[in-house]
Amino acid sequence: MSGKWGFTTSRPTDARYGDDVAKYAMSHGEPGLKTFVREVLQNSNDARLENDQPARVTFKLESLRGDEAIEYLRALDIETWSEHANLATDTKSGKHIAEAIKRIKDDEEIRILTIEDENTEGLLGEENADESNFTALVRDVLFSSKSGDTAGGSYGLGKAVLWLYSGLSLVMFNSTLSDPDPKKRSPRLIGRTRLPTHKSEDGDTVYQGHGWYGSLNGDEEGARPESIWGAEAESIADRLRLSRPDEPGTSIQVVDFRVPTAEERLDDEELADQITGMAIEWFWPAVYRGDLEVAVEVEGETKQASIDEYPQYKPFTSCLNDRDDSVSQLDNPEDVAQAEMSLDVPKKSDGGGGADGQLDLLVRRADTGEYQHRNEVAFIRGAGMVVEYYDRDRVVVGNQDFHAVLLGGRARPWGSDESPGDADTIVEEFLTAAEPPQHDEWVRTETLANSYSRGFRTAVEGIKSDVTETLRGLVAPNVDRGATGPQRLGNRFKIGNESRGGRSERESPSSQRVTGDTNISFDDVYTHWSFNGEVEPLSDRNEIRAVTVSLIRMAEERATTDRLPVQNISSNTAGVSISLPEQKGVQVGRLEPAPGTSKVSFEGVSTKDHRQVETRMKVSVDVAERRDE
Repeated sequence: MSGKWGFTTSRPTDARYGDDVAKYAMSHGEPGLKTFVREVLQNSNDARLENDQPARVTFKLESLRGDEAIEYLRALDIETWSEHANLATDTKSGKHIAEAIKRIKDDEEIRILTIEDENTEGLLGEENADESNFTALVRDVLFSSKSGDTAGGSYGLGKAVLWLYSGLSLVMFNSTLSDPDPKKRSPRLIGRTRLPTHKSEDGDTVYQGHGWYGSLNGDEEGARPESIWGAEAESIADRLRLSRPDEPGTSIQVVDFRVPTAEERLDDEELADQITGMAIEWFWPAVYRGDLEVAVEVEGETKQASIDEYPQYKPFTSCLNDRDDSVSQLDNPEDVAQAEMSLDVPKKSDGGGGADGQLDLLVRRADTGEYQHRNEVAFIRGAGMVVEYYDRDRVVVGNQDFHAVLLGGRARPWGSDESPGDADTIVEEFLTAAEPPQHDEWVRTETLANSYSRGFRTAVEGIKSDVTETLRGLVAPNVDRGATGPQRLGNRFKIGNESRGGRSERESPSSQRVTGDTNISFDDVYTHWSFNGEVEPLSDRNEIRAVTVSLIRMAEERATTDRLPVQNISSNTAGVSISLPEQKGVQVGRLEPAPGTSKVSFEGVSTKDHRQVETRMKVSVDVAERRDE
């Protein structure tokens, strides 16, 4: 017996054309290969069994042609699926499926990607359970059943991308359960397709587009097939090239695998190289700790994702390796220093939780030739995935180049003899809630707003500014900051100084009402000027309405009319609106803070300056009396 497709029905008045999940995934994260690799590995990593073995994940790429493709498509019951797919291709959102069908016919080839994980939980749960691994992955695509405090995903977006990366919106599952079902024997096989809502040829029946491949237990119209188990599942899995080891875990097969945004279809070898590279880029912490192993198999050859083959991540792992031998000052290349940063987690809305938490920052002085990810901070918590590489290149204004790791939650003591404490668990839960669906930063989220009391926004938005200030204290060399030279020039001057000679004959209105500190220097590696500053009103009664930064060329210590464009500007001050308008035909940096802001910090860079002419910074500040809040 083979599995069959069944599609759920609805009344015509309930019909909704389009795939909400695909739209959600497309709008909440760039659908490049990075998104797919991050989300898939995150799901397997989170499902690892609680033992001393890693979760093992293998990506298997196969391109089927001729008889192999025909046999595979027959096992997939492609005829039943095609009847519905052809009806759905007339809809606007079914256009990509029509294109995929045409391409497969023209090329007489279909590519499948199977992601096989081991030492993971498997698809546990009843067919209609409210919450379970099975329900979350197969049935309720945008919901997650993850409950562990270190789980990487809480939105279920990773499951949505499985269908997004299938040209046919069709995904198959075969799973060996870690906790055997008392009535049924593993493996457990089922498939799901997500077609647009469509009507039957006679128009009398509307299909929601949700189709399942499995065992049909009745003839009821619109009945959803259930999982196929045991020997029958093994037989079908063989024909679908979806057989798996007799070890707990799940095999996921993406039918007609493609990268939605790729301009050209990459060949299998190129895909394999990109997958292994991205696996290490985003999961080197889990791989380093022995919690995760990743491999890619192409035409019977397996390539292991190894940190040793990607030396650009050695500086980050060295931060952990050399933590116990950390120094107070980064005097020499490869020295590692560490610093503690406080993170005050507010209580939850129900009155529980709350802690005086801590984040640990490990900073390693870069060695000659270590250019990749230089001056970046890898943000990590207990899930073992790099949430973000935070670029702090602009902190290096005459300072030492570095690589850094910010450890939070249950990852905070990694590299030391210490174990996570209760406060670390509370921080872990807080940081998890601070991740948006794509899990690529720590910011204010709806989950934070719904779960925590007042103070959560200040806590999460203060992380990056605290990192920046801590870095400045660690990477600054012991040199005279006032010294200048032909390749590196440091200039400090009053806010609002607009005189030609670098000194004001009279104070400008802004300098009378504003105090602050600014710095500009030339970076001979990137051949541009880096600048930073901080401004605030002299009177507590005033607030800052706007800050404009422009760069002025100098000649014989006198200002010229020549201006250098500002290429980029940013601010760690919360609520600041940033733009790059033109003044007199030259791009400047403009910051407009939220009402009531009394201090604004900024940093930025110029466009490339191959002439290396001395350049100074003009900072114009609009100050006014505070508005009523």
